[in-house]
Amino acid sequence: MRRLWYHFLHTILPVGALGLHVVIFVTYARRWDKVAALTVFPFWAWGLLGIGMAGLAWLLTRQRFALAVAALWLITVLCFSDETRPLLRSWQAKPEPGIAAPAPDGTKVRRVITLNCKAGYFNPKAAGEVIPWEPDVVLLQESTAPGVLRQVAADLYGGDPADHTVGNGECGIITRGRILRSVTGNLPHSLSATIQFDDGTVLEAASVHLRGAETDVRLYKREALFKHAINRLERRADLQKLLTLQSLMNGQGPALIGGDFNAPAGDAIFRLLGSAGFADAFAAVGSGWPNTFPNAAPMLRIDHQWSNARLVPVRGRVVKSVHSDHRLVICDYLMK
Repeated sequence: MRRLWYHFLHTILPVGALGLHVVIFVTYARRWDKVAALTVFPFWAWGLLGIGMAGLAWLLTRQRFALAVAALWLITVLCFSDETRPLLRSWQAKPEPGIAAPAPDGTKVRRVITLNCKAGYFNPKAAGEVIPWEPDVVLLQESTAPGVLRQVAADLYGGDPADHTVGNGECGIITRGRILRSVTGNLPHSLSATIQFDDGTVLEAASVHLRGAETDVRLYKREALFKHAINRLERRADLQKLLTLQSLMNGQGPALIGGDFNAPAGDAIFRLLGSAGFADAFAAVGSGWPNTFPNAAPMLRIDHQWSNARLVPVRGRVVKSVHSDHRLVICDYLMK
């Protein structure tokens, strides 16, 4: 028994941690659909497991190999976790309540907020949480009643809220500008609007709520792996339909796609957006802890804003909500 315990600590545990590192690193780098079940977890969660395995072996044996594996895991987590860069930018300027501050060169910016309202028809106060931030565009998911949308618009901008809101029951948009047209690309998963502001600039914006993620975490079962793979394929199809029908990737003007994608940062479905000329705004400029779900202790960044080259992010942050199980994503942009 003692020999078996010795073998476990000196060989199996550190070698297992190293093997886990290889498997997880390659899996997250490639994001194959067949192993989508592995990548629904934040990368650092696997890192904690690997560090724990190698660290335990080192604490009990003082073996250099185990220490080296633990250090390898630690370096990999710090370099490749989605949370690292926003945390390193925590000291940078963030969006603050009130009218968005100009860009460093004095240019006017537009503020966009994304929020899943947690069944807004039964949670009408959730949409009102955007008011202190005085956004130019609000993209809502699990949206609220049209009357609530109009009231929020009136509280934000005053006057007649007509032409400043649109909603299809699942997604909603509130804007300082005037909505020229709206299109439901894949009911109930998206809502697109053409918005014209008082200065004549035009923004194509889409609020997205892709189908819910698969929650079966029995990774030892083939059925669970299959369900995760199918779930990703379905969400990819929804997103492809949005890009195809709403023509947001034409590159002729500023365009934004934001909302609850029910997919963690780095997921393979976002390659569609990258190929269409969009970039992850928060990954580029966000400051502080980036994750948005669940609100009380967010472990996943499933709420995103993606903008094209004509809409340049300058600052971003995530803010805890009061009436939702998601946090607000707030980003400020320069329109070109």
